[in-house]
Amino acid sequence: MPNYNPLNSEEQSHEMEEIIGRVPHWITRWGVTILFIVSVIGVGISNTISFPDSVSAEVLIQAKEQPGKVLLKRDDANQEFIFHVKEEDWVTPGDTLFVHKNDSKNICEAITTPMAGRVFIAKGIDASNTQDYVVWVVPETTDFEIKLLYPVKGSGRIILGQEVVITVDNYPTADFGFLTGKITKILPVPVEGKVQSYVTLDTKKLRTNLGQELPIKYSMVGKAEIILENKTIAGRIFGNIMP
Repeated sequence: MPNYNPLNSEEQSHEMEEIIGRVPHWITRWGVTILFIVSVIGVGISNTISFPDSVSAEVLIQAKEQPGKVLLKRDDANQEFIFHVKEEDWVTPGDTLFVHKNDSKNICEAITTPMAGRVFIAKGIDASNTQDYVVWVVPETTDFEIKLLYPVKGSGRIILGQEVVITVDNYPTADFGFLTGKITKILPVPVEGKVQSYVTLDTKKLRTNLGQELPIKYSMVGKAEIILENKTIAGRIFGNIMP
């Protein structure tokens, strides 16, 4: 039977602990190298990738040539409206739309149009006024303007020349894309509690980033993002710390 030596057993235990607890030099060396590379890549990405800092705004796109309308309201049975135009006729400035007559008051006046456009006639304003009319003269649309409305609070960060990305509610972004432009005018006085500014698009027409040309309508609404500045990840993290 072999002799048991407690000293030898203790020495073997220490040797096993050293083997188990010892980290190979190549693991330490490569671990530090990999950690350094990852850190460099992380710093590079944080200083390269940027996210825009923006302010949201309401958008109103309006044709510069707005329709004109005349309301014909019958006040008594002696009134008579004699139309000189019919639905979808094209009229020019000075053309007579209708003649208003009232024999009881010796009235006979011609109502003319101050603008060119196509005539549309709507009869019956509501159930109680079935004899009333609205005569519209709708011009061709060739130009437009874009207005932005945003809160007064924080509006000092918005200045001329900043980029604007616009989406139009009538035309989904996934199908039609978005419009881009720059702020070219800011009104100094708030309108109904909001700041109003004007945008000039990068293209002369309502052409989106997908190449889609949107028709000019008399009024369209949408949303906009005013790009204040492009900040990197590092800039967002350390922007308030670094001088």
